[in-house]
Formats: sequence, C-alpha cells, structure tokens
Amino acid sequence: AEAEAVGRVRHPNVVRLRAYYWAPDEKLLISDFVPNGSLAAALRGRPGQPSLTWSTRLRIAIGTARGLAHIHECSPRRYVHGDLKPSAILLAADFTPLISDFGLLRLAHLAGCLDPSAAGGGGGLMGVALPKPPPAPPLDRPNGYRAPEARSPGSRPTQKWDVYSFGAVLLELLTGKSPAPAPGMEPAELARWVREGFEEERPLTELLDPGLLGEVQARKEVVAAFHVALACTESDPESRPRMKTVSDNLERIGT
Repeated sequence: AEAEAVGRVRHPNVVRLRAYYWAPDEKLLISDFVPNGSLAAALRGRPGQPSLTWSTRLRIAIGTARGLAHIHECSPRRYVHGDLKPSAILLAADFTPLISDFGLLRLAHLAGCLDPSAAGGGGGLMGVALPKPPPAPPLDRPNGYRAPEARSPGSRPTQKWDVYSFGAVLLELLTGKSPAPAPGMEPAELARWVREGFEEERPLTELLDPGLLGEVQARKEVVAAFHVALACTESDPESRPRMKTVSDNLERIGT
C-alpha cells in the first residue's frame, strides 16, 4: 500500500515510481530512466567536464524546490522525503532536475533496512533493490545535508528536515563546496561559514564557486539565492520557511 501511494505522486520534477516487486526475500522498485546522472556527479564527479553555469544551477534549484514543495503539499499524504542530497537529484538531458529516492526512507524501514542510502539508485538507474537489513543502524553518522534535529536519537523525519536538506544542496550549488563534514568538522560547518561570511561582509568572491565568478551579471540573483539557502538552514526548524515559500522565492529570482 505504501509503494502504491508513492507511485501516485506525479510531478515533472519527481522521478515516478512505475512498478514494484515485494517478496519476503527481495524487494525491487522500478522507475523511469534519467539519462544525465545525478547532481552529485555533475558538481564533483565528472573530470574534464565544464562547470555548471549559473543559469543551469538556478534552474536545478527551482525545479528541485518545485518538486519538494509538491511532495510536501500536494501528494496524497503530504509526504516527507527524508534524505534529500545531490545524489538523490537526477538530471534529465536538458538538466531538468528530478527528485529520486522519494519514499525510499519509509519503504526501507518497512523492508527492515535501516540504511536507506544503501538502496539509492544514483545516476539514473531504472531498478533499485532494497538491501537486506544491515547488522547495525548507521543513521547517526555525520551528514551535512541532514538537519541538526535529525541527528537526535529517535527523531522522526519532518518536512522541516527536507527544507534544511534543500538549503544545504543550494549552498553547494552556490559555493561548490560539499556540506559533508571533513574529519573533525561539524556537519553544519558550511552553513555556518556562509552565514559568517555575510555577517562579516566578506567579498562575494570568497564565498562563490570559482566556476561562477565570470558571471558577474548574475550577482543580485546569486546574493538572493544565498539568502534563501541561509533561511532554509536555520538551526531552529520553526524558523525555516515552507518549501512552497522557498519555491516561490526562487521563482522570483529566476524571472
């Protein structure tokens, strides 16, 4: 029933679940093939490929926000994604973003798998097998895309988790830096670094991905997008906006 409900969620920026196979010893999810791989690969996994332009990054951010807002407010059960990150955002041939792994968090728990990231299809795969339960749950490992409150034992996914995760993805699109913490760093280090940069009025060139520095005509758009990302990554979940508000704000930046 859960897989059927997930399959009924349809949006141009959400990968559609086409079919599923649910047996005691094997569970498969079948979705559309997305040809251009993941945002993670586009940002940091393709040596020799040109950097994504600002217009492409903004389009990816807008489309992802639209898809996530739909999941939150227009899906049959007002769902939570629960694990949004660049590897869960797939790119069509024209770089239209599609949110993948939607519903995977809950389906993985139903299947007895406590590490949904192990089941992710990544770069556009059509079939995903939910793995067998691992010996121990690793959900407390550092994750720069996960909201601070999500790291508390026993916490349950909320839409505010997703808002934070989206903000972390947007910060990576803007800075070119991954929020995934290096050894000895706190998971929220990137958001803190950007916030301090604006408070100290550092030059935008110190914060922006070097690949975007030549696009000076987009300066106002970039600054506005930074403010959206910082609002999404507030430490207090109640201070974060709804995804519909985030989507509307990004739409205005792009017009």
